[in-house]
Amino acid sequence: MKISKFNMLTRSLSLIALVVFIASCTSTPQEKQPTKSPFNPAEIKAYQEALNNIKTGELDKAILELNKLTQAHPAHTGASINLATAYYKNKKYDDANRVLDNAKKINPNIPEIFNLSGLIDVEKGEYVSAEKNYLAAIKIKKDYAAAHYNLALVYDIFYQDFGQAIAQYEQYLALTDNSDKETISWVEELKLKQKRKG
Repeated sequence: MKISKFNMLTRSLSLIALVVFIASCTSTPQEKQPTKSPFNPAEIKAYQEALNNIKTGELDKAILELNKLTQAHPAHTGASINLATAYYKNKKYDDANRVLDNAKKINPNIPEIFNLSGLIDVEKGEYVSAEKNYLAAIKIKKDYAAAHYNLALVYDIFYQDFGQAIAQYEQYLALTDNSDKETISWVEELKLKQKRKG
């Protein structure tokens, strides 16, 4: 099955945005997790509603609620990453970057921050910066499948470096138990292109 690069990029943006959202909702090993949530019961409810609003595309509502929560709890990086995700999905890239820059100052060891920064860089056409951000995410978490996939896209689509792209796609596939059949097909096509290129 032939897959166009445009379809790969479109599929990846929705796939990786979802991965970013899911990953940012969970705890990361690099964060010191408090034994008790910093949110009071009303804030927990508001946070859950904000996450649901991101899922359903009610981004302005999510942004409003997450802004309140991040102001009340600036050290809660999960809320910050979700706020940045809502801004990203709403195409408010400068706002998303502002939130991510602040989150990096609080905890520079969360790979989802760098992965999302890379996605924003791609949207802005800043591919060198995107590459750096994806590499930073992988340096923090070597088995971060989403960052390997995103880095593969940069090498594939924007740099036309098929060797690097194949290596990153294969890392992604190994980390996802080779469950992505479309990417497997695409890698086979890239290998043929690379062979023809000599």
